Amino acid sequence: MYLERYERIFKGMKKAVIIAVSLLAILSLSSCAVPFIPEVPPSSYSLEAAINVIAGKYYLLDSGPVEGFGDVNLGDGWYATFADVDGILLVFKYNSVDEAKEKWDVITKRYGNPLKLKYFKVSMGDYGIFTIRLDKSDLYVWYRDDWLIVVNGDNVEKFVRDVNNIYKTIKR
Repeated sequence: MYLERYERIFKGMKKAVIIAVSLLAILSLSSCAVPFIPEVPPSSYSLEAAINVIAGKYYLLDSGPVEGFGDVNLGDGWYATFADVDGILLVFKYNSVDEAKEKWDVITKRYGNPLKLKYFKVSMGDYGIFTIRLDKSDLYVWYRDDWLIVVNGDNVEKFVRDVNNIYKTIKR
């Protein structure tokens, strides 16, 4: 009688441990690694120059002034669309890193939902990264120095890496 009771308890605990380990593994694989260290253009660059340097690798289709992303006002910025990229790049330049972080906070609060499967947010003081899967697109937002960079689109991971690498290269 006691043996059967302990066997049932043991089976229940074993199942709970397996579920807990599985959940921890999924969470650690999907959201606990920093996808990249964010890079931004040099402070001497204008908004247009920050877009045009990307046009060295991707054919620029359209660009112009923008004031935000979705219903979030981020101030004066510049948008660009490129050939072979199913998305949009937006760049914003501010007077300080504090202002860039403040705007980053606004957009992460508006679009952030940690219950989403693809969700990542980290703020390290002098830079921050935010990624999330929206309804039909991925949103990548990062700030560093006095810049805020927004990329939104479907299958834009390679484009995000390329933008980050280009900005890293020109800062050297």
